[in-house]
Amino acid sequence: MNRCGEQTFQNIYNLYQVPLHRYLARRTGNESDAADLAQETFVRMYEKQVQPDTAKAWLFKTGYHLFVDQWRKKRRAVHVPLDSVPEMPVLDMSPEGAAMGAELRMEIGRALNELKPRDRTVLLMLAQRGLSYKEIAEHIGVSENAVKTLVHRARKRMRELLEAR
Repeated sequence: MNRCGEQTFQNIYNLYQVPLHRYLARRTGNESDAADLAQETFVRMYEKQVQPDTAKAWLFKTGYHLFVDQWRKKRRAVHVPLDSVPEMPVLDMSPEGAAMGAELRMEIGRALNELKPRDRTVLLMLAQRGLSYKEIAEHIGVSENAVKTLVHRARKRMRELLEAR
């Protein structure tokens, strides 16, 4: 971009960075992901030299599409982020809210302990270690389809155990 273009970009960035970040934070529920998506959106805008009169619509549309792409990738990779439960921010900072969060973590831990060892191992390899189905299959010596079946059944059993409590 030339100097005039860089100044225009800076003006657009200053005008829309906060609203775009808020929009993406509401979509993702995660400040870090929202910041990454907003940054990627502005990088693409800079590279494409979007016209100032269409910048707002372009930014929000592109940010939304990047969010959807990210969501699809995460959905395919990990369905049950069990390792993130202890890390989840407590929305209710009251003593009751903190107690409920601690109780939920304990319930999940108890449910995990009630699973068959193989099911527990597969879920933890997927969630905590972030291994792919293929990597898990190689590690435990079964086919990738067998891992998918094990994960499905383990998640179903976890859901049943948690709903029964």
